Amino acid sequence: MRRRGMLLIVALLVLGVALLAGMGLMTSQVSNYRGVHSAEDAALALCLAQAGLEDARLKLERDALFPPHGDGNLVDPDDGAKPQEQSLFTYSEDMFWDAKRIGCYRVSIDSSFAAPYQFVRVTSNGLVGPAEAPTAQRVIKVDLDISTDRPNTTFQPLKVEDLSGL
Repeated sequence: MRRRGMLLIVALLVLGVALLAGMGLMTSQVSNYRGVHSAEDAALALCLAQAGLEDARLKLERDALFPPHGDGNLVDPDDGAKPQEQSLFTYSEDMFWDAKRIGCYRVSIDSSFAAPYQFVRVTSNGLVGPAEAPTAQRVIKVDLDISTDRPNTTFQPLKVEDLSGL
């Protein structure tokens, strides 16, 4: 009788160890899945930021009036009389896949360097997930050469900075 009782205790201990090992394996798989999912979101955020840069570059090349520089009726807060033009223009676009929003990109174009230095600074922020709480983000800043001394060429990047997930 003692052997049967001992066998039952050993069987319960073996099942307990197997249960703990199984739960540990499941927990590690969940963390692996989360890691893969966050890497996927980070790659998608990079793609969205690059899409925003390309969108801005094409708009700058194809439309001489882009970005709009304001109407010149803004009053300078320092002296109250001199009109100023808008040098920073920001826009965003939501991206969808099969009618489901996957994220957006936000693009800022700083044209304050255009007149003296012949370049514009474009900053693109790719955001994945809901707008209120994105799951991943990537910021890329590019200085685009807008000089017109080379005919039939596209705006070339002078400097590219990947600001990562800031």
